[in-house]
Amino acid sequence: MSMKLKSLALCLLLAASCLAPVQAAAPQSNKDIVVAFFRMMFQDREIDEAVRLYVAKNNYTQHNPYMRDGVEPMVDFFPHYFEQHPQASVDIKRGIAEGDLVVIHNLWRESPEDRGQAVVDIFRVENGKIVEHWDVSQEIPENPANKNGMF
Repeated sequence: MSMKLKSLALCLLLAASCLAPVQAAAPQSNKDIVVAFFRMMFQDREIDEAVRLYVAKNNYTQHNPYMRDGVEPMVDFFPHYFEQHPQASVDIKRGIAEGDLVVIHNLWRESPEDRGQAVVDIFRVENGKIVEHWDVSQEIPENPANKNGMF
């Protein structure tokens, strides 16, 4: 193939790729999946959509001792929680990923006046869906023993 034909073929390929329909980019990593879920679920409060897009419907294991396994308990609990706590907020401080595990270190407050809780949520992702969750939380004390903060 001559240089001129190669150049023309390359130009046609580039033009075709520019005209191809733009598709929404899917999350590329387990961390992207969990952060997108966390934001949609707890910041945007689009609970049904967050669960539909990011959580394994028939294979979700919950390790929080106050919540049953499966997606239904989340879908049932959080709308009522946010109704009762309309000023509740969550601020993601950091996200850490290793293999199929993603950790979200966050500040959870029920109101702006609340000192809040430092929370660590751990998610396991399998085939692009969240399949398992653990969490631990600690109240932020009024008079901490040091000035380092919890984040």
